[in-house]
Amino acid sequence: MPVFFSMPKLGLNMTQGVIVRWLVGEGDQVEPGKPVLEIETDKATQELEAPGAGFLARILKNVGDIVPCNDVIAVILAPGEPMPTSIPVTIGDGIASKIEPTLLPSTNEVPQAEETRINISPVARVLAEELGVDISKIVPHGGRIKREDVLAAHEAQKSQLPKTPISETRTAGPSLRKKIAEHMSKSARTVARVGLTLEVDARLLVEWRNRSKTSENQVNYNILLAKITAKALQEFPYMNSQWLNDEVVLMPEINIGIAVDTDRGLVVPVLKGVILKDVETLQHEFDAASQRAIRSRSFVSDFEGGTFTITNLGSFEIESFLPIINIPECAILAVGAIQKKPVMNDSGDGIIIRPRVMLTLAFDHRLTDGGPAAKFLQRIKHLVEAGEVN
Repeated sequence: MPVFFSMPKLGLNMTQGVIVRWLVGEGDQVEPGKPVLEIETDKATQELEAPGAGFLARILKNVGDIVPCNDVIAVILAPGEPMPTSIPVTIGDGIASKIEPTLLPSTNEVPQAEETRINISPVARVLAEELGVDISKIVPHGGRIKREDVLAAHEAQKSQLPKTPISETRTAGPSLRKKIAEHMSKSARTVARVGLTLEVDARLLVEWRNRSKTSENQVNYNILLAKITAKALQEFPYMNSQWLNDEVVLMPEINIGIAVDTDRGLVVPVLKGVILKDVETLQHEFDAASQRAIRSRSFVSDFEGGTFTITNLGSFEIESFLPIINIPECAILAVGAIQKKPVMNDSGDGIIIRPRVMLTLAFDHRLTDGGPAAKFLQRIKHLVEAGEVN
């Protein structure tokens, strides 16, 4: 019996995936537990395993294709099993519609009904529009125009143009970059963002981190601040809320995302149940998730369930900044560089040097007001200056 391999729905918000690379070819043996291809979602690049044993009889979706969840991407058959007379378009919710298997014509003749249709992958079509390439003039290497064909046509087109100074350079954005752009643009359009900033004495925070250096996993400032923030969110639950369907929803768990910069773009691994774990455990979980993100091997679950976000540009010597809120969350905490500054001593009669850090809270005014948000940030300040959270 044929096995129809479909694009899986790996998360609640996943609607489609992009084919990044086929790890096997048509006719190759496949079996459960062995990766068959790589896909990219809006959150991660992930390998997919074969849903059944046999050989890969037909690949229906090519590299670069954007495939909706549940759409069939390949057919797996047992040895000697014939290709089915019909192949479902989708496998999953609802009744799958059927299409006949399509074969490339053996001659140059094209059926009349197909004369006006150009066989091009969605990714190639978008790229052609961005580069200004006429797809009707592209001669594909195969039966379908792919991204590589568009790039080749673009290079040929440039070589025919007169040599003039280049005023700008444009490249097609990666899938993750486009998703980040969509998410940030939606946040900027819909959120009533307000920013509050406090300068905080970080002496005990620095000492806390230095003490952790003797442990197996050195704890970084982001993890300490996540633990501190979780304590404050527990005391001020209205900041651990989300705007969903025009309602303020208080979230039952405290899950804190920490922004990580990768070659592919910004991703936010989420630490689950922060209030219940010690900092060493949180550091271990964060190291594993961030390394998967850097290697483009993240699990979709790495990025799900966040209720609050921390972003830190201190390593780049940035003193303070106002970040975009990671919707639908209520707020995000921006952390600047820890710098030594002169401050008045406690008695007020002298100057001392202390490490200081700027903390900026960006919050959604639809969910809470300035006074309550200020109390929350002030509580984070007090906890940082206390240097430890039990």
